[in-house]
Amino acid sequence: MTPRPHSREWYAALARDLGGYQHPWTRVLDGPDPELTYDLLLTTHLTPQTRVLEAGCGHGPDAARFGDQAARWAAYDHVPELLALARQHAPQADFHDWNGKGAVPPALHGPFDLIVSRRGPTGIIRRLPELAAPQARFLYVGPRLTVPQVQGRLAAVGWTVLGQWQISVQAWVPTREDWATRCAWMEEPERLSEWDTQVTAAGLPYREERLVVLAGASG
Repeated sequence: MTPRPHSREWYAALARDLGGYQHPWTRVLDGPDPELTYDLLLTTHLTPQTRVLEAGCGHGPDAARFGDQAARWAAYDHVPELLALARQHAPQADFHDWNGKGAVPPALHGPFDLIVSRRGPTGIIRRLPELAAPQARFLYVGPRLTVPQVQGRLAAVGWTVLGQWQISVQAWVPTREDWATRCAWMEEPERLSEWDTQVTAAGLPYREERLVVLAGASG
């Protein structure tokens, strides 16, 4: 039986079968990867003094890529199989098993200068007041152009959106199997019929979209 997408069992299967939290379908982009905007903003906020908390770290690709640029890179996830991979990929970071709910583990008390989430849980926003240092920033990239809970949750904890970027790039999937996999990943089963009505010789065209948000504490 296939695990429900985005369940704990599903993430564990990704760790086992794909070696991490990675898109399991083939795609071709007609432009730069939309997440490059997030990468650029992340690097501009990193210094040798920056203390970073990453929400939903997966198998640790960002800790491995950017962790050496920060004073500390702490991260959490709720899937032990992904955390085991993260500790292998980024031994200089510290990883913790937490689902973002309940009491904050003592090792994650901070304070942190930068809290980041790459397509990870938005629930971390509710914890910003207790985790963030003065003048801290929150940086998020989501898989859709609109993620209303991000702006609403930021306002609820007194944080202000300092910048928001909506990036959309033309993309193609080469096979119906790839399209079905993507629809399941994005929880968009109603879009399966697009393959039968819109496919071209190059595959099915669609838009690869991201929303990037940078926020800071109000006042």
